This record gives sequence, C-alpha cells and structure tokens, in this order.
Amino acid sequence: MFDKDDEHLANQFIYLPLVRKVLERDLHFLRNAKLKFNEPYIDFVEQVIIQIGKDLGQVKKEMFQRRLSVYNQGKVGELSVYLFVCKGYRREVRLFPHLMKQSVEEYVRKYFNVMKKNA
Repeated sequence: MFDKDDEHLANQFIYLPLVRKVLERDLHFLRNAKLKFNEPYIDFVEQVIIQIGKDLGQVKKEMFQRRLSVYNQGKVGELSVYLFVCKGYRREVRLFPHLMKQSVEEYVRKYFNVMKKNA
C-alpha cells in the first residue's frame, strides 16, 4: 500500500531531475547573457543545482529503504505515464504536461526561496 510519504518520494524522484534539467538549461543562457553582473546569478543557480543533487541523492536513499521504485513507462498521447512499485504493490500514474510544468515551476520557486533565506 502507498502512503503519503511514498507518494511524496516518488513525485520528488520524478520532478527533481526535471527541475535540475531546466536550471541547467537556464544556466547555459545566463552564462551567455549580456548582464552587468552575471556571476551572482550564475553562482546562485549553481548552488540551487548542487542542492537539488543532494536532495535527489537523499530521495533515492529513502526510496531504497522503503523498497519503492519508479519506472517511466513513456507517453500515452500527451500524458507521461509512471509505474510506482512499493513492497509488491503497483500503481500507474498518468501526469498531464501542463501540470508537470506547474509542478516544476513550484519546485524552482521553492528552491529559490530556500536558497535565498540561507544566503
């Protein structure tokens, strides 16, 4: 059976790599931008990417301890399909692209706010 913690971990496992990919792409644009002060922005985004990597490592560790796996099943039409497996229980999750984009943006905002508070 899946509890809220399992579902939260599975969602983090799906979204954190997407967030990191978006920020790495944005970092590329920042490096090539004609800003007056590029370095503060670049440093900030790099720190966020590092933190996401640490958090993703922790998520994977917790998933292993809980015997939770997430498998990307590909796309069905526009939907992204994932299979959650936990202690023998299986659950298929279908995610809408616009909701995934919203979730990625929420994660980016969350990480920016956390890093801003720690600065």
